[in-house]
Amino acid sequence: MNNMATLDDFLDRIELLGNDFMWYNYKQSPATGEQIEAYEKSHGLRFNSDIKQFLQTYGAVILEVDEKIWKRPKEYDVIPAWEFGYGMFIYGLSSNEDMMSWLTYEEKFLETMTSGDISLGQLFFKRSGNLYRAYINNDGVITVEYNDLGDDRNIFEGNFYDFLISEVNKLEADYEDYIKKYHHKK
Repeated sequence: MNNMATLDDFLDRIELLGNDFMWYNYKQSPATGEQIEAYEKSHGLRFNSDIKQFLQTYGAVILEVDEKIWKRPKEYDVIPAWEFGYGMFIYGLSSNEDMMSWLTYEEKFLETMTSGDISLGQLFFKRSGNLYRAYINNDGVITVEYNDLGDDRNIFEGNFYDFLISEVNKLEADYEDYIKKYHHKK
């Protein structure tokens, strides 16, 4: 890919989403450069400029379809797996000490150390419903993992923002399918 996406491209894509999408972030208290550097050093990681820019702009993000539109399934509901995917979580760092712990890099790093493959790097993304998650390593390689066994993985071709934009596209496509199925709209 010659034309890698940028933060502005990602934001342009977010702006195209309709009013049924809810966007939460830590823009009021994003990560600081010192905080990122300390995290990298303490965890043996090295983030590329895209990750650092994202952390210093938004910290972490939750993007999901409004619950009034896309009802939240219960844990043991028998429905197609994609119907659990009403949103996405982009984990990160924030200068806000009250940041939700489950949204932090630290908690995701500890999860990876206890049950995952640390060679994949930092867990930075998860589709709701535990559909799949993505990691980024020190070389900027993004690995998407589809199950907890580690036997279903793909390398994403593109940068951090290309990945996020592709995930927004998938979420919107699933939203459109959900609307057709449950709200009988074309």
